[in-house]
This record gives sequence, structure tokens and C-alpha cells, in this order.
Amino acid sequence: MFRRFSIRLRDDAHRKVQQALWTKGIVNIIRLSEEIRLDHLAENIAREDIESLVMEVSQLYGAPIEFDDEALTAL
Repeated sequence: MFRRFSIRLRDDAHRKVQQALWTKGIVNIIRLSEEIRLDHLAENIAREDIESLVMEVSQLYGAPIEFDDEALTAL
């Protein structure tokens, strides 16, 4: 299903992916998705949908990715 995201949410995803890539060299899909979801609670978008967006953005930049469920406990 195609999900429409706000421009603000998309910009935030790009910014956070770039920041993670520059500072850590790897993008933690689950952690970034949860951070973005919490920053945009008013939009009521499921984390799974945001994970898909973060994955697409990460692929756009050719970023290495990881899926670390334990990162959620650090939030």
C-alpha cells in the first residue's frame, strides 16, 4: 500500500539518515524510525510505515543499515 508522508516527516527522515551516516557510519533502521515516529506523533503513522521510508532513504544514500531491536530500550 502506498503511504503518503508529510514533507516535514520526509525531510526529517533524510536529515536523520544523513546524520547517522556521517556520525556513526551506519543507519539503525528501527531506532531512527522510532525517533521519527515520536517526533511526529500528531501524524499518527505506524513505525512500520516509517521503517519503510527510512529504508528507502538509506538505500538512496547507499548507507549500510542494521536492524537493532535493542535500540528501542535506549530511547
